[in-house]
Amino acid sequence: MLPPSAYYNQQKEQFSQLLAKAIKDSNLVAMLRLWAALCTIAAGVWAFRGVESWHWWLAGMLAALFLYLVRMHNRLTDKRQMLQLHLTILENELQALEGNNNAFPDGAAYIDTTHPYSYDLDIFGKGSIYQMLCRAVTVDGAALLAGKLSSLTLRKEDITNRQEIIKELSAQPELLQNFRVAGAAIEEGPKDQAYLTRWLQEKDMFINNTVVRVAAVLMPVLSLICIVWSVITGGLYPGLSLVIIANWILLGSFQKNIKLAAQQMGNSAQFIDKYESLLKQTAAHEFRSAWLQETGANAKKSLGNISGFKKIVHLFDSRSNGMTGPLMNTFFLFDFYCLLKLEAWRKKYKDTLLTAIDAMTSMDVYVSCAVYAYNHPDNVYANITASGSELSAKDLRHPLLSPKTAVGNDFNLGSKEQFYLLTGANMTGKSTFIRTIGVSNVLTNTGLPLPAKEVSLPLLELYTSMRITDSVQEDISYFRAELNRIKTIMDKVSASKQPYLVLLDEPLRGTNSTDKQQGTRAIVETLLTYNAIGIVATHDTGLCDMETNHAGKVSNYHFESKVEAGGLAFDFLLKPGGSTSNNATILMRQMGIIR
Repeated sequence: MLPPSAYYNQQKEQFSQLLAKAIKDSNLVAMLRLWAALCTIAAGVWAFRGVESWHWWLAGMLAALFLYLVRMHNRLTDKRQMLQLHLTILENELQALEGNNNAFPDGAAYIDTTHPYSYDLDIFGKGSIYQMLCRAVTVDGAALLAGKLSSLTLRKEDITNRQEIIKELSAQPELLQNFRVAGAAIEEGPKDQAYLTRWLQEKDMFINNTVVRVAAVLMPVLSLICIVWSVITGGLYPGLSLVIIANWILLGSFQKNIKLAAQQMGNSAQFIDKYESLLKQTAAHEFRSAWLQETGANAKKSLGNISGFKKIVHLFDSRSNGMTGPLMNTFFLFDFYCLLKLEAWRKKYKDTLLTAIDAMTSMDVYVSCAVYAYNHPDNVYANITASGSELSAKDLRHPLLSPKTAVGNDFNLGSKEQFYLLTGANMTGKSTFIRTIGVSNVLTNTGLPLPAKEVSLPLLELYTSMRITDSVQEDISYFRAELNRIKTIMDKVSASKQPYLVLLDEPLRGTNSTDKQQGTRAIVETLLTYNAIGIVATHDTGLCDMETNHAGKVSNYHFESKVEAGGLAFDFLLKPGGSTSNNATILMRQMGIIR
């Protein structure tokens, strides 16, 4: 398999050539269409002035040619749009390989400062994990991905199944690309699925109504009879007026229900087109993993039924186009016909459609994850341990850092000790290391591979306290907000039978140094009595005596900086023992703040 950059560049060249040809063909057809239109007009004028019947035949054939060229130009326009989508996706992925994910949604709407870990770990927002991952082409797919990143499963089977699905999909970059193009080609409104789902769950209003069923058959027949009789007699048959009046009385009687159904259907025609395209992409492939096999098989089965529904929805949607709806309603009770068809389909296949939508929403999430896995072929999938709380890794790096510059670390937490007491001067890498541990736990839970040589993770709950925010509106100070956060952590961990991973970065920074040291010591000692492992990062090296006081439960580790001729140097490598360096004064001199 080609490396990601080589594959994307190869595909980009191929689609660029196809797009150039499509543009050339489209321009040619547009020119021919113009000439056909001019010739049709000329032939029509000639036919009106002439007396030969073949003049009319010629005008008719030219008109047919014009309509054919219009259709051909529309198809070429659609083709150009699809090819351009391919190119846009390829260009965005090439940018992503360079660390630029700005083309993708950042999930800022999901930021929650009170969440157990997502705010501290930069799961959402600009430059976030979500922006790194999200390639969703459906509204609900984007929301489901956010949900998976925000809620951890505690079942090993769930994680290993996710890993299996992502591994298989990441080996099929063509499928990933085609799925995304199929979804991106049709715009989806933020409430389209909600409206359609609501309509699918409504009670039948028309199919169970005898008046509607009889009128839907009888009135169109009477209209046809009256129209034919009017043509035969050469004058308007009075009975036709009575039929039209009766039709509008019937429509008026059910107008409220018709309007409600139309509102709930909303843009369902486009929405169904979108999901039908996604189902086609899924059904076109054979899979190995159980979930993908089931999803592919169901996609094949449901396509026919959903295509039938799509035709009815498009027919009902046409009622809003110009005079089509009013004219068809006037003579044939068009709304009754469509709604009877829709309700009959709903009664029989509602569950089929809902299941298909749910499956494609999940597929959308897995495609996002698989694109990330494909783009990072050197990443490894973690080994999941169903029992215990030992967390270990070799050369583990933060996924948002460039692999060219990121420094990996080896560590083992939870076997020899419960907690790392992590010390070190400013900018040495403490916070990044803590976030790396937390993010790795979240990504593994989602089924994703990690930038490392080897990782083993247990099933852990996760709670962090790193980035505290105060609130003027709620009259909550920074220190009070931090205490609230720590209390919540303690309450959660103390009541949990499941092991917790607790990550604290510089706790109690809102108070004086003596108070901070005593409070941090008490926090760690309390956590040691619970079912938890974790890391506490602090500048306070006075706490390093906890390794002696709580031997086998607390270990000292640190990050170091070195003073060199050019200033400070950082290796960002985790080392055993407590820190002995300070760099604040050196940094201030380096920046010209002090002399």
